[in-house]
Amino acid sequence: MRKFVGALIGGWLIGIAAHAQEFKAVATLPAVPNDGFYRVQLSPAVTPYLNSTFSNARVHDPQGREVPYVFQEEQPRYSHQQFREYTIVEKTQEPKCCTSLILSNPDRRPINNISLQIRNADVSKEAILSGSDDRTNWFVIRDRFTLTALDNANGTAEVKAVNFPLSDYAYYRLQIADSTSGPLNILKAGYYDVLTYTGAYAEVPVQQMLVTDTTAKKQTYIRLVFDTLHVVDKVMLTMTNAPYFLRQATVYARQTRATKKGDIDYYQPVTHFEVSSKQASEVYLEAVKTSELMIAVDNGNNPPLTVATAKASQLNRYLIAWLKKGETYTMKFGPDDLAMPGYDLAYFRDSIPDNPGLMAVGPITSLRKPVVEDATPTIFTNRNIVWVAIVAIIGVLGFMTLRLAKDAKKES
Repeated sequence: MRKFVGALIGGWLIGIAAHAQEFKAVATLPAVPNDGFYRVQLSPAVTPYLNSTFSNARVHDPQGREVPYVFQEEQPRYSHQQFREYTIVEKTQEPKCCTSLILSNPDRRPINNISLQIRNADVSKEAILSGSDDRTNWFVIRDRFTLTALDNANGTAEVKAVNFPLSDYAYYRLQIADSTSGPLNILKAGYYDVLTYTGAYAEVPVQQMLVTDTTAKKQTYIRLVFDTLHVVDKVMLTMTNAPYFLRQATVYARQTRATKKGDIDYYQPVTHFEVSSKQASEVYLEAVKTSELMIAVDNGNNPPLTVATAKASQLNRYLIAWLKKGETYTMKFGPDDLAMPGYDLAYFRDSIPDNPGLMAVGPITSLRKPVVEDATPTIFTNRNIVWVAIVAIIGVLGFMTLRLAKDAKKES
């Protein structure tokens, strides 16, 4: 009797442990060329099997033991502005005519703005901006725009930005009309260079792009449909059909909510951004996991823009682990509620080399059995029956324990 109860308890515990270690997919890593740390990249092909916090992955050695790792992701974006002053090679003022300012761009850096530091003045003036490579032949960049009234309450000068399409001329000429008022006192000119560091990204393939314009709501809807669930960290659009535009846009992610009547799909607002001709129309997200993104562009009274290209990207993320030469490891993906493991290696991040060897994940095999829709539930697949069976087993075990105790008391 004792042997039977022990076997029954052991089998029950093994069944529970097997359920706790249930994995939904597995992949093989390439053979390791040398002992050392390696970065296993969580590419777009891998992330459909990961949860939103990337915590349900495990690395196993050939003996089936867990291999400690640390999770790492690229820094998404870092930027700051720096003012770079131009050399003013020529400045002329003709009374009751105009002020002409020629600026030098010796490195021919591509720029899209010129910022003028001007003494305060309550006046508005028309201006023309031209570009040249030899100071002889000039080409219009921006024609007849207005420099509005300048009044800085916190100082005697104000910085006025002139925006224009990206160009790389060696010289820029700004002509300001002075026929109706005195000239402006321009102290210096330059441009704001946005220095940006962007982490490494991998492109998420867009299976289908659907664009719909609605005149009733004065909006353009851009739907990016993926082949399955993917993690998206950045979207970049190329818009055409107008030389200058500045419009507001909202990004929505398609999500699924379980209800008593079944699953319901809906669009969840994620973030807002500007679609502009002045700069790249790109928006940074925070690990949005979805099968579809929808971007709604507010057109106002303007004609709809044409969407030339739309790209989705995923920030590179890695599992960094110490692997042994000649061994073949596997990566397993657990249920979505599997928490991030706690390994000692996390306390030694500073000892890991800056650029460990890069390793890709091999083809992924699903471990889940296909669900037969019209199959009749059995005692092995129906959860309610399984729980009833567990309770019954506990009851039988309790009864047997009492019987064993009484038998032992009689024998003594």
